[in-house]
Amino acid sequence: MPIQAERFVDNWAYLKTELQWLDRVLMLAVARQRQETKEVDRFSQSRADRATSHWWKGIMSFKENIAYDEHRPPAQSTGKTSSLGYQQQLEHRIQVSREQGIFLGLPSLRDRLNLTLFEKNLVLLGLAPEINRRYAKIYRYLQGDDTASKTDLPTVDLVLRLLCRNDVEWRAARIHLTTASPLLQHNLLKLLAAPNDTVLNYPVKLADPLVDYLLAEQPATQALDCLLSQFIAPPLPALLSSREVNTTWTDLILPEPLHNTLQLLGQQVQYARNSNLIKPADRDRTGTLALLVGATGTGKTTAAEAIAHSLDLPLWEVDLSRIDPTNSRQLFEEIETETPEVLLIHSAHLWLGRSSSLPQAEIHRFLDQRQQTPAITLLTAPFQQSVRLSWQRRLDRVLKFSLPSQGDRLKLWQQFLSTQIPLDRQIDWEHLAQLKLTGGEIEALAYAAALTFAASDDSTLSMSHLIQALKQSGKSLTPKSTKRQQNAKQVLKNVPRIADPVKDEPVIQDEPITQSQPAKRKSPRKSSTRESTNSANSTRKNSKQTKDNIA
Repeated sequence: MPIQAERFVDNWAYLKTELQWLDRVLMLAVARQRQETKEVDRFSQSRADRATSHWWKGIMSFKENIAYDEHRPPAQSTGKTSSLGYQQQLEHRIQVSREQGIFLGLPSLRDRLNLTLFEKNLVLLGLAPEINRRYAKIYRYLQGDDTASKTDLPTVDLVLRLLCRNDVEWRAARIHLTTASPLLQHNLLKLLAAPNDTVLNYPVKLADPLVDYLLAEQPATQALDCLLSQFIAPPLPALLSSREVNTTWTDLILPEPLHNTLQLLGQQVQYARNSNLIKPADRDRTGTLALLVGATGTGKTTAAEAIAHSLDLPLWEVDLSRIDPTNSRQLFEEIETETPEVLLIHSAHLWLGRSSSLPQAEIHRFLDQRQQTPAITLLTAPFQQSVRLSWQRRLDRVLKFSLPSQGDRLKLWQQFLSTQIPLDRQIDWEHLAQLKLTGGEIEALAYAAALTFAASDDSTLSMSHLIQALKQSGKSLTPKSTKRQQNAKQVLKNVPRIADPVKDEPVIQDEPITQSQPAKRKSPRKSSTRESTNSANSTRKNSKQTKDNIA
């Protein structure tokens, strides 16, 4: 016989029922933590033992039996099972109350925002300390003494521990809570971030107007409408940006092999846009993924601009170092919506490195999506070692951008100093090219020198303007050697050298060696050996003559 559901008298009666459920959850959590603390205290002798208890608890036995092989008898059935679980019974009572015109605050909020069960219970956890401070004391106990800051609010870690039953639920809830929850989007819930702290340690706080609405004895629909209209979050600014570029292949000053490879990548994108040129077996992987490795200013962005210009397409780009990791889901949605054909992702090591803030499954899904799109995705990183080897193997190309050579630096200096600016003929380009700079640094110095020239009354941009720009950036040119010093170095360089057999060092001869006058050097070691031998022979002769005289 079905049980007749009883309606809630008012909103407070509903909240008391929900708090009774929360009391049972917290009671079990406290009992479990007390038992674990008691077991750890029996064996731990220092703070290090307590901190590493999760390592040795499964090895030591606390009940004189093997922990991992412990036999658990099957639960005995009592024959008195409820046909409906707690949540189903609660939903029945909420429905009956609604049919009788009783408006309940939290269920109405859940239905309006399509909250999950996890989010609804999260609101309940945040609301409990606003009703009774005993919940704050329990939260403090469960969060432990090692919490960085004592707070009456539940932390993200405590919420996940109480409401998630396994690792799958934990991961899904954490991502949803920090990125896509409607409670965050409507500013009804805040994660109180602290400097140098982890997300798990962020306290969770409900907005004060939301607390007032939930604690009202008879909350009304108008109050909910006013709450949501008041706290509608402004639209987030776009993370992905696009721009038109006019960089040509002739503007790209790079080693010829790298230059040719980049042109080939552009041609591959052009072929991918024409499905007739692609083999049927390759039509599922028409996209190209390339990793551009090099220091800042070595030409990675310029290369992406040249590829986009060659395809007559805009360049879409995003810098991962400038966005919050919690906004990654928004970035994925923007990329999926815009489907950029030339996409440049700066600081990609934040995704592809060993300490990535994103789950690998999400990154795999993103790369798969880009490879199935006839487009090119360029990912930049400062060092090749900053990207995990497994991700490098996943990509189509890994291109290294090194510092420009002296000849390339000379071309860069002449390229960045615009022809519209009158240049002094006495500019020593060779001397400037001796400075070991990246292309980005040369461009910045050329721009600073142009500004210095524009602020002066000089008729041409001269070497003095460039030297002043170098000084402002903390750099300087090495003093140029005079012709006399250069000639002296050249003379010393042309003097023949032979190796000294004693010191094994080169010896500079006073006169050049010719075939008619061969150089003869006696080894001091051989000379000394002969002298010692002659001395020994004379000693033997004298000794023999002395013996004959005595005889």
